[in-house]
Amino acid sequence: MVEEINRKNPVFEALKLSLEKELSDLLENNSLQKTSRRNKTLYHYTNLSGLKAIVENQCFFSSNSAYLNDKKEYYYGIELFKKCIEEKKHKISNQEGLNIINSIQKELDNKLISNHYVTCFSLDGDLLSQWRAYADDGKGIAIGLDLKKLIEGFQPKANGMFIEYSLENQKEIVEKIIDKSYEFYLSKLSVLNILNELDLYKVIAQEINEIIDKYVGQFKHSSFSEEKEFRFDLSIDKDYNESDDIISYRISKNNLLVPYLELKTNYKLEKEFREKNNIELDDLEKNK
Repeated sequence: MVEEINRKNPVFEALKLSLEKELSDLLENNSLQKTSRRNKTLYHYTNLSGLKAIVENQCFFSSNSAYLNDKKEYYYGIELFKKCIEEKKHKISNQEGLNIINSIQKELDNKLISNHYVTCFSLDGDLLSQWRAYADDGKGIAIGLDLKKLIEGFQPKANGMFIEYSLENQKEIVEKIIDKSYEFYLSKLSVLNILNELDLYKVIAQEINEIIDKYVGQFKHSSFSEEKEFRFDLSIDKDYNESDDIISYRISKNNLLVPYLELKTNYKLEKEFREKNNIELDDLEKNK
């Protein structure tokens, strides 16, 4: 019932869009955004069969985030938000504020399964760990792709994001997201109460958790910092359409059954490849 109310009432969607814009402006100057201005090329490590499939099908595999090299990374981001909310709860004395925070906390506690599918790239085109793990133990290839074109090619289906590895920066970003979201909806309660919505605080928590969901995959433990990862994240919670996408399965090197989606792109890899006239595969990374 809450989900129906949330989706049918345009007021909540309008408010969430407004909050997302404010958060984007607030986080504009964080380290991830500064990094994005300095980098123009992303590298995708794969074997030669993978390269052939990418060019021919104009798509990348997008694997469920619970099955990546860091098995805990989805839950790592969730825990960052949980800790921040728990700390904030102890600083709130008014009942309305506590109702919002407790409802957010309850929604987060229900996030037990990852519905995020990610395609991973690196800012570094020559990393030994990546050659070994993803490029046929050094016999494969690191495909260099233009960052801006790739982002445009995956829009609006998947969100592009640089991974933040610094715990200090992670906490700062998470705190800004929680504080801004909390203050935003607390200031709108007088208006929202007029709507006489059922389970108002639960609806608010769902809206805030949708926003949290967009950022939760942006954080990894510092032990993985060498990867210098940029990823495209597709959440089937919001974007999944059974008529367009089918969840498939592949066997990983660790003999795990990994769910994945095929993430289509408008990048036009094959066209760009042909227009370069006899370009060597090793020179693909120079396309900008």
